[in-house]
Amino acid sequence: MTLRELMMRADNAASAKQVPTVLALMESDSLVIASETMKDGIEATAFRNGYVIYQNGDRATVFSLADCRSAYVEEDQTGMEHALPFDVFADQPWQIRVLMEGERRLVHNSNNRRRYVSEISYDGFAEGGYCMMDDRMDPIRMLCEKEAREEELEKLYDCLEALTETQRFILIECVVKGRLQLDVAEEMGTTRENVSKSLRRTLGKLRRSFGVEGRPFHHNRFHNSQN
Repeated sequence: MTLRELMMRADNAASAKQVPTVLALMESDSLVIASETMKDGIEATAFRNGYVIYQNGDRATVFSLADCRSAYVEEDQTGMEHALPFDVFADQPWQIRVLMEGERRLVHNSNNRRRYVSEISYDGFAEGGYCMMDDRMDPIRMLCEKEAREEELEKLYDCLEALTETQRFILIECVVKGRLQLDVAEEMGTTRENVSKSLRRTLGKLRRSFGVEGRPFHHNRFHNSQN
């Protein structure tokens, strides 16, 4: 089946900001219209609702099949960018463009993980404080706990990637950057109540993932009356 034929069989997916998680898509009632298992543990599954699950080993991502209509931008050895239009892939096997899009998104997610390192500390979530890393932490203790923290951070990254784009945006803006919920709501064009509800659900999901949902919340600079 070609990419064009696959797109004709799929519905138009929703906005990229509403992309479902891997689990939500697998549990949905949308039919699988194409699936391919490639070498080295690479799998691609397209659903009737217009979304694709792309998996490479233990890493996975979800994206809209409609994204494959956009030109694919690649760099040559000199660093110059070249845009390959949809027509280049339209009548080729659908797996080619989907694989390229999937790998591009996995790289993007990996880069996001590096960014999270400088923004989020697992300790803040595990202890219920939701705070940024404290630079005054004892360096000897940091060295001794390095290996354990790497495992915990990996788990945190997986939890963050399971969130929607909207959930991650609210979490980063309100918790990490300490912005007021009202300001974030105005930027998003929604209400403070919606932002607050999303944030509570997201934090609750993270606390459950780390088995700390029973611990009380601690007051910190992210919990103030102005929010």
